[in-house]
Amino acid sequence: MSDSKKTNLNDFMGELGAGVFCEKLIHSLQAAALATLHASNGSKKGKVTIDFTFQQVGDNDQVIISHKLASSIPTLRGKKTEEDLTETPMFVGKGGALTINQPQEDISGRFSLDIDQDGVDVKRQRQEESVTKMRSVN
Repeated sequence: MSDSKKTNLNDFMGELGAGVFCEKLIHSLQAAALATLHASNGSKKGKVTIDFTFQQVGDNDQVIISHKLASSIPTLRGKKTEEDLTETPMFVGKGGALTINQPQEDISGRFSLDIDQDGVDVKRQRQEESVTKMRSVN
């Protein structure tokens, strides 16, 4: 699988909730770790959970990603739980790659393909054909 068909995890996480989701995640991780040390004497556990749900938007290549961040933080007398649910729209590109920006289209309005079904690099083949045409004209 080529890199263009993979979701860049750093970009994906950074775009959720316009970057706020990552800040919330960092805060929850730190709070759970700190509370586990101070409130439990080794007997209680902190927990942070991320849950993603996908729903298609209309008939196009976009999805709404619902991202839920849940935490259970131990306290001296029990635990404190919190849930945060937000949504972010993203485009689904070739191979299922998720991006915040719409995938690039070629002149005909179709998504450009790099490899055909037989494994031939179509983009390179087109470039070679255009170079051959240019040489024959000159």
